[in-house]
Amino acid sequence: MNILRRIYCRAYQGVFKLAIPILPYRNPKILRSVSDIPHELKIRNITKVLLVTDKFISESGIIEPLKNGLTESEIKFTFYDKTVSNPTILNVEEARSLYLESGCEAIIGFGGGSSIDCAKAVGARIAKPIKKIPQMEGILKILKKTPFTVAVPTTAGTGSETTVTTVITDENTRHKFPISDFVLIPDAAVLDPEITKTLPSNMTATTGMDALTHAVEAYIGNSTVKSTEEAAIKALKLIFDNLYAAYSDGNNTVARKNMLDAAFLAGSAFSKSYVGYIHAVAHSL
Repeated sequence: MNILRRIYCRAYQGVFKLAIPILPYRNPKILRSVSDIPHELKIRNITKVLLVTDKFISESGIIEPLKNGLTESEIKFTFYDKTVSNPTILNVEEARSLYLESGCEAIIGFGGGSSIDCAKAVGARIAKPIKKIPQMEGILKILKKTPFTVAVPTTAGTGSETTVTTVITDENTRHKFPISDFVLIPDAAVLDPEITKTLPSNMTATTGMDALTHAVEAYIGNSTVKSTEEAAIKALKLIFDNLYAAYSDGNNTVARKNMLDAAFLAGSAFSKSYVGYIHAVAHSL
């Protein structure tokens, strides 16, 4: 990196660090069970919702309690389960079309970071129908309220349920479009350990390490502030105390809950303080 570019980046980082206390960061409302979702929709008079997930989640059956709960509460839902790892522009546009055709009023992202990122991007396209995904790349390109969005993470790792960012891939060029805006923070996050119990041990380990790197990078970065340091430290302690337990016994409800809390805290921390070289290299890989 040449010296002028380095000076620009450091100045940019410094300005954002100073502005963190006054920027409109917010935390989603935390729900502890998938069964709480219908109530959250009901109190907002929402009667139709789009469910965004992937084939694995759809076929595993872990989303069935949510579908049953919505039906019992007389909330109609439209189902999109074609989200792929590293969600694509095609995924977003297909799900958006379903949202509009069905007259939906809210979005639920159910799954790993890919499904939640897809749901967040759908919300962005609903809020800004004229702007395409490539035009949203960067910071604060939406600036308009998105539909009520609920994130239901089935892994404890990405932190997408609390971040300002979504990353969408062009399925033709494989170019990734990182989109960051405060309106992308979900309105509610469901940290339900019951739905993470079926996560295989290898995925428990790798997603847990993802949360670990989020916390470490947020803590050591140049943009960290007191609140993000505190969140990162809490996340690190929870991960060190619970990741191996969750890996060893997937039915350990306490360990699963603590790992979800850790991923949430780490996501909240890096959403403000950024990540670094580790995730830059990961995106390239």
